[in-house]
Amino acid sequence: MRDVIDLARAGFRQKLGTYLVMTLLVAVTVAGYLVVSSYWQDAAEVSTGTAEPLNFPYIKAHVVHAYLSNPPVSRDPEVPAPPRKYVPLFNDKELEKITKINNVESLSVALSQDSFSRFGHLEYLSIETGNPLWEDLDLREGRLPENSGEILIPDTIPDASSYIGQVIRLRVTRAIVPQSFWKDPLLKDAPDPETTKDLQVVGVYRPSSQMLSGLVGWLEVRRVDDYPERDPDNVPMDWPVPNTLFLKLDDPTKAHSVSLSWRVLYPEMPEAPYPMIPPSKVEWYPDIPETMMKQATQEVAMPMFANTLNAFSLSAIGIFAGMFMSFLDRRKELGIMKTVGIESSRIAATISTEVIFCGVLGTVAGALIAGAVTTYLVTGISGNPIAIPWTALLRGVSVAAIILAAATYIPNAMARQGTVMELLYGRPIPIVRKRS
Repeated sequence: MRDVIDLARAGFRQKLGTYLVMTLLVAVTVAGYLVVSSYWQDAAEVSTGTAEPLNFPYIKAHVVHAYLSNPPVSRDPEVPAPPRKYVPLFNDKELEKITKINNVESLSVALSQDSFSRFGHLEYLSIETGNPLWEDLDLREGRLPENSGEILIPDTIPDASSYIGQVIRLRVTRAIVPQSFWKDPLLKDAPDPETTKDLQVVGVYRPSSQMLSGLVGWLEVRRVDDYPERDPDNVPMDWPVPNTLFLKLDDPTKAHSVSLSWRVLYPEMPEAPYPMIPPSKVEWYPDIPETMMKQATQEVAMPMFANTLNAFSLSAIGIFAGMFMSFLDRRKELGIMKTVGIESSRIAATISTEVIFCGVLGTVAGALIAGAVTTYLVTGISGNPIAIPWTALLRGVSVAAIILAAATYIPNAMARQGTVMELLYGRPIPIVRKRS
């Protein structure tokens, strides 16, 4: 091993220019990757910093109150197929199944309606008593509603606190449900018997999200035990009919996992905007938060990704070209090494050692350059100095190691095949011959 290192050291000195170029290629590539990754992360944080549901860890779903269940059919023809039946969604058993979806911390049931009042057109959201969503309301003044005749108003209304104690006349126009709900003629949604309501303002809250930014009221708990199994004429639910679920997430950035789990749990009640079996019976808001966040950062991230990919490609090409030229320029020396009995594997190890040395040197230099650039030269979109995350550093080093490992294929392959003259003549020919 020591003679390999000595030969590599000598070869590095002889081909200093070639290996210096390779070192710079690796350094520039690693530095470029680290800077771009850090800049992209800063841009992503700015783009998604105010995006829902990151600042309000919920996703909201408008749903129907029942769905047609299709039990799995046995492959045995003698086993009768179980009957299809309508299953109530607002049933303790069903709601418990939804709560057990991965990444769901808790569930709240509500009734969402369009309404008009002196405050204009606002959503009137009645939340079931005892639901966890009440605890996440940012109550600024007053108290929470204790019955269906009391409401909270948002502090976005001018002089909102002056309305506490007053009675507000509210006109309800309709309940908010998925647009395709009416395509199922069996589902009967009882209308609100009181389209005009006189409600007392008992408190003011600060909206944390567009999902919860209108008038907030109180809703009694409504559950349905079961529906007929075979061919019901209609599937009703007496007023009040809940139509909204709020799912609190353990990790809002992975909200898409909830959407996927919902498809598995309720294939008969597909979601919008990807209905597998029309009509859709549930509509999410925001529309798959991961998609929204991806769109928010795509315009910033994609140009940087393309430039980073180009840098890696050029670096890889440069390293392979440098390795190949180094081998060809030294073919006489390597032929002599073979003539004196040095094995092909040791010749390959000599070249590989030289390349690994310059690659490691370039990686370290690239990390130092990236640190200097992000500290003194580049400012993120947020206006703050950007920091290189350790994950990006680890990825940069890993990619550099992969490129170097791939580059060592050239000396290994050429050393096994022999020198250029050996390839020409198809047999081992020493470069130095004895004269007769």
